[in-house]
Amino acid sequence: MKPAFAYRSLRLLFPFLLLSLAAPAALADEVVLTNGDRLTGTVLNKTPEGLVLQTSYAGRVKIDWRMVETLKTDQPVTVLMRRDEGSLETRLEPSDPGTVKLTEAPEVPPLKLDRIAYLNPTPSQSGEGTEYKGRLNVAGSANSGNSDTRQVIAEAQLEGVAKESRFMTRLRGEQRNEGGNDTANNWLASGDKDWFIDKRRFVYGRTSFERDHFRDLRGRYALGAGYGLQLVETDDTNLSVKGGLDYVRELRYEDESQAYPAFGWGIRYRHWLIGRSAEFFHEQDGYMNTEDTKDVTLRTRTGLRLPIVDRLSAQVQALLDWEGKPADDRKATDISLQVGLGYEW
Repeated sequence: MKPAFAYRSLRLLFPFLLLSLAAPAALADEVVLTNGDRLTGTVLNKTPEGLVLQTSYAGRVKIDWRMVETLKTDQPVTVLMRRDEGSLETRLEPSDPGTVKLTEAPEVPPLKLDRIAYLNPTPSQSGEGTEYKGRLNVAGSANSGNSDTRQVIAEAQLEGVAKESRFMTRLRGEQRNEGGNDTANNWLASGDKDWFIDKRRFVYGRTSFERDHFRDLRGRYALGAGYGLQLVETDDTNLSVKGGLDYVRELRYEDESQAYPAFGWGIRYRHWLIGRSAEFFHEQDGYMNTEDTKDVTLRTRTGLRLPIVDRLSAQVQALLDWEGKPADDRKATDISLQVGLGYEW
């Protein structure tokens, strides 16, 4: 009797056990679109670029926020309102078209979707902190036998982004030796900071110092400020331009040193290609002597960055340094093609 009773009990409990095991797997956020389609997954965030949904069938899917009719989240998300209306951590429940219910605030009427600025904002988006990102790139080569050469190129970069400002510092150096003689020895340190007036306009300050023995440059100091425009800023593309006034001081090993006011400019461009499988970048900084318009200094950096695995990437870049009035017996243009590995954090 007892075995039979136990068997009948298991038969009765079995469906409930299956339901309890399946319930966690069935939990999922749901997005209802204006055309009636329903997408399930996990809501990662919402920005001005759209809603990002992590799915098991298509990876990360970006959805135009204007196409969202309503949505549901099984876990609390941080909702940041527009026009400084505050933020709230809550689960979202479907409601009338164009609205959602805030589960943790039942006294609040259904919230219109167009009042939501961000879901799960980053510290820089919410204004609660600064996001930091760093990169270290290293390239090198060594040959022995009929030729004896050594080359090391290193570059370190640190960026920080807050709600109303951003900064970038960089240190780059190159050392090349051929047959026991140095054929390249240069380094550059720079720092930029932008303060945003609104989403498109900003004022900036910048400084740099560079040294290059083979360009007869014992030191070039530059300090400047000006006005800039953020022309494009999306997840895939970023483009900004700026211009202002700089004070430049050049110290030469052999030629005459000089100091002068200059018109300065800068360009920053980044674009992800082929479904974020490669990143193209171009940066440009220049100075033009206001007292001698032929005296122009231009630095550009153009390249391609290919993610390899996790934080490791391969990088190929071309560096161009051009001087409108180079030192005596020096060429105006220096071009360097560099291939190396990068690590990001």
